[in-house]
Amino acid sequence: MYDEAGGILIAGDQVLSRISPNVSLGITEPNADPLGEWFASIAKLKTLPADLLVLPGHGDPFTGLHTRLDAMDREHRERLDELAIFLAEPRRAVDCFGRLFRRAIGQDVLGMATGEALAHLRRLEVEGRATRETHDGVWWWRAA
Repeated sequence: MYDEAGGILIAGDQVLSRISPNVSLGITEPNADPLGEWFASIAKLKTLPADLLVLPGHGDPFTGLHTRLDAMDREHRERLDELAIFLAEPRRAVDCFGRLFRRAIGQDVLGMATGEALAHLRRLEVEGRATRETHDGVWWWRAA
């Protein structure tokens, strides 16, 4: 929600000050492109003024919307590039955790991590940088 007169953006989980929102591919829409949609939403948000007071869904309010959007965009694109190189050999989503996340993935966040890994792999597929195959009911990706 954007309050133009007040210079406030209620960003919810779309723009967080310290972490990126969880952008996940769900099993109900295996051919969706949630990361591509998220990149498009960042571009739309950059049409708003840079000096808004941003009220995130988690953490403290902050200013510097464009700086934060640029940082999140850059971080995800860098991870996509790293992942594309990592796919020189076929990989499952769980094999990619070490390339995508800067911490160990425990059982408490396994579902979110898997969804986010799938979103990144799907984005590479949409960009033509990876291909997906199914073997014994398991998705495997490799560099295109």
